[in-house]
Amino acid sequence: MAAVFCATLCLLLAGAGCSAAALSPAECGGYAVAPADDASKQDARWAGYLRDHLRRRAEGGIRTVPDEGTGDRELFGLTVRIDTLLKGDFCVERSRRGVLIAARDERTMLWLQYQLMKSLAGEDRRIDAADLPPAAVGLRDTAGRFAFAYRAVYTPAAQDDDLAGILSTDNVETGWGLWGHQLDRVLADAPKEVFATVGGETCDGQFCFSSDETFRRIEKYVADNFGEGGTLPARFVIAPADNDAICTCEACSAAGNTSRTATPAVMRMLGRLAARFPHHTFFTLGYLSTGEPPAVRMPANTGVIVSAMELPLSAGALKSASGKKFAVRLDGWKDVTDNVYIWDYIQNFDDYLTPFPVLERMGERLRFYRDKGVEGIFLNGSGYDYVPFDDVRTYVLASLLRDPGQPVGTLMRRYFAANYPKSGDLLAGFCVQAERRAAASARGLNLYGGIRDAEASWLDAAKFAAFYDELGRVLPTAKGAERRQLHELLTALSYTRLEVARNHAAGPSGCMERRGGSLRVRPQAGQWLAALEECASFAGMKHVGESGLPVGEYLGAWRSRIFQAETVSNLLPDTGLKAVSRPDEGYEDLGVLTDGVRGLPVGYHYGWHISSADLEVEIPAGAASRAQRFEMSFLDMPRHRLRAPRSVEVYKDGALYRAFVPKPDAAGRIFTVSGPVDLSGAERITVRALRPEGGRTQLAADEIYLIP
Repeated sequence: MAAVFCATLCLLLAGAGCSAAALSPAECGGYAVAPADDASKQDARWAGYLRDHLRRRAEGGIRTVPDEGTGDRELFGLTVRIDTLLKGDFCVERSRRGVLIAARDERTMLWLQYQLMKSLAGEDRRIDAADLPPAAVGLRDTAGRFAFAYRAVYTPAAQDDDLAGILSTDNVETGWGLWGHQLDRVLADAPKEVFATVGGETCDGQFCFSSDETFRRIEKYVADNFGEGGTLPARFVIAPADNDAICTCEACSAAGNTSRTATPAVMRMLGRLAARFPHHTFFTLGYLSTGEPPAVRMPANTGVIVSAMELPLSAGALKSASGKKFAVRLDGWKDVTDNVYIWDYIQNFDDYLTPFPVLERMGERLRFYRDKGVEGIFLNGSGYDYVPFDDVRTYVLASLLRDPGQPVGTLMRRYFAANYPKSGDLLAGFCVQAERRAAASARGLNLYGGIRDAEASWLDAAKFAAFYDELGRVLPTAKGAERRQLHELLTALSYTRLEVARNHAAGPSGCMERRGGSLRVRPQAGQWLAALEECASFAGMKHVGESGLPVGEYLGAWRSRIFQAETVSNLLPDTGLKAVSRPDEGYEDLGVLTDGVRGLPVGYHYGWHISSADLEVEIPAGAASRAQRFEMSFLDMPRHRLRAPRSVEVYKDGALYRAFVPKPDAAGRIFTVSGPVDLSGAERITVRALRPEGGRTQLAADEIYLIP
């Protein structure tokens, strides 16, 4: 009868009050936990699970949560039911003397039991649930259907199996027979026929999906490791390698492949595997060469994971041209398969240590995906690498995956209040405001950006510096777990503080100050460097970003190039350069060339001016008239197509005055031009850096020094 009642409730994460005369658990002598159906092994097992875990949390242990009811005390009843016929995913029914919880499957029951324990703790001080995140389901009549069946969050917190169960999130590491671009694991050391033919040549970086040998190797992998799937069905991703190469061999071309799409051959492979293993499910990726859906309906046990890479993380993105194009593509996939998942992104992959306020934006996207009928979501974050505020971020995202209609600010404040007694208001204030600024930004969040991108989209340098300082003052007042978490947070944010300081040079939030007409490094910079060096104490804080840049290497570059660098008298600080060549988008401001702060050799985000053309700037003649020496540096990183110029030329009144050939440092990363000059008497002075010939190379230029 209770299950019928639950199934008729509103299937939303909401509830209505029930039984005004209901007893509070705290009024009862303890708890009686029982299965809804004594004959059900599932009900009995989950009743036992709840009893054991509640007893461990209960003051009084077995007396508060006895194995059986007692005649001398009134007990609060907790009844457990697994009901595969529920219309929703779960329901709660409150009666006068107890609560019945029902779930459609065991995974949801695990989540629901922790929701129950947290809610009980809110009414009964005998129950300790301080370690559990805030509950979304209380002790009242409630029923719910989750927005998405598959809910994966790839963050450090979500890698904890216990927390994943508490939050009801999926794990890509353990939940798939093959995931993402992992097909090379199966096809390693394969013969030539497994690889693609591109431009008439064999390409060992891509696969041929028409090859019988490719099919046989995948078939063997599935059969040997996962069997036929009748008892334990598994999911696999069968997708091209992560590049835009497409096989156009005779068989793939006959299937329909062109130089623009690999979808036809990949779909044929999926069809063969789906027929061979009808109990398993085979997905591909809607990404790059397989971005467009096929023209025909896909088999029932196949699906697609559509990449949202093309959808900007900016205000109005869903209504933009890119958003409308994405929606059309998503509808196209929905027309050919019911199993549509989304692969979306929640991290700046070039910078794990700076906050990335993506929650408001992701809430909007998740509501869009839900309304489009998407079945599953994978939110790609930093994996195992530490990011600031990861605990609250994981909690909020898991909550939104169940119900994207929940207010992000409310979820964040609730979490901080429960877990950070000393610093919760400070942290919530910073994070909520950061989310609001990011959500309103037309510039949007950059998935591969530096500090300038963060400041352009959400980060207010002065407010961040004030927050960082206040956090440093609050930390010593915290205790236990909160103190440890704040120490880790402040350590990571010291990277952002250094980046803000480097980016603002001699400005109010910068690392430099003027003394006697020259620039000197502020003493506080040493404190920020020392704070970041604490990263060695935290196992997950080894790298700055996805590229694997060690934090220690960044620190070394900062110390040698800025903190301990020889002070150079320069005639150019605070003088405006004029762009003669057309600047790249996002590099219109030439201030980085004259701010007095040297670029770091660890990457192009760190104080370098990028130019896709030969770089030419005009220097104010008045400032240059006393110059006796010219110096300029460039970053050389071939993997990013950044190369040192073949020469740097100085012009006086339109005539070539001097040409310099750059020379590399010992590591071959920074190339510098340097030499004597006499620029007196010139009315117009320009500097031109010439790119190397051949290829699509770019220049990354550093400080221009005119030394008196």
